[in-house]
Amino acid sequence: IGLVGSEMCIRDSFNIFEDLDFEEMRAAVARLSDAEWLALGFGWLIWIGTQGLQTASLVHHLPARRGVQAFLGPSAVAAIVPGPSDLPVRYSMYQSWGVSANEAATAVAASGIFSVGSQLALPAFAGVAIFLGDIPLDGFMTIIVAATLVLAAAIVLITFVLGSEQRTEKMGHLLDPLWRFGRRVSRREPPEDGDLAPMLVEQRRNALDHISDKWLPTTGATVLAIVAKCSLLVMALRFVGIPEDELGWAAIFAVFALVAGLTIIPITPGSAGVAEVALVGMLAPVAGPDYVNEVAAGVLLYRLLTWILLIPTGLGTLSAWWFLQRRGRA
Repeated sequence: IGLVGSEMCIRDSFNIFEDLDFEEMRAAVARLSDAEWLALGFGWLIWIGTQGLQTASLVHHLPARRGVQAFLGPSAVAAIVPGPSDLPVRYSMYQSWGVSANEAATAVAASGIFSVGSQLALPAFAGVAIFLGDIPLDGFMTIIVAATLVLAAAIVLITFVLGSEQRTEKMGHLLDPLWRFGRRVSRREPPEDGDLAPMLVEQRRNALDHISDKWLPTTGATVLAIVAKCSLLVMALRFVGIPEDELGWAAIFAVFALVAGLTIIPITPGSAGVAEVALVGMLAPVAGPDYVNEVAAGVLLYRLLTWILLIPTGLGTLSAWWFLQRRGRA
């Protein structure tokens, strides 16, 4: 019964897209005043600044401006090429600023842990907001609860494994065949001596040593970045004409958190298509049929700020960094 209900609800939710009117969506965006555009611009700058603080907090004495560069440049690459394509770029940027190879690798790994960890944790908070706030997400409730439980279990499992050096070593032995197979498929031969277990143990030890005095400011910066990004979604939806009594901030945060968990695996560049469909498909039923086009317009405006705009600004940042490095070598 639950599976049949879920399928019917998914089918009903996708019927929302049949009611979209692109002229009305364009008109909703065109009605934005200069003050609202300015507010979105300042909100975007605040979000970029908090992301830069998070990136800079993982490296000793790294200025916040370089943290912003180390976020924008790699993010532009990830927005074009799916997968962890941003990590090698961030590593190269760290090293170009005099960071040692070991600290740069640990900072990149820690950055990935904080990013993935926050995306895994957000759906659990979304589940709490849904139940306590009595948010009518209707047909998606079964899927939401299932996704929340799975992601919460993943957090518990990862925490349990990494909480002990012995458990980390055992997990490394279990994953070693899969790791070697993956490297052979990608035509990167694994080292002949040793397996994945010692590498994981060493990375765990280095990461703990590295973040022992950084986890608190990095956690704070991560929370600020999440709040700033969610605020952009709230502002975009409000500015296109969706009132608070039709779509409250708690429902917006719940959907924002769920989509963050659903897009943790980068299937497409910048989760293009996946994020838009998920956001509109979950927000529109809450707002009601009268606000379908406004929801779609707000989501597209939000994605313009958090995905499309990152590409030119990030590529410009990368070009400036590359030019300065080349001039410095000359």
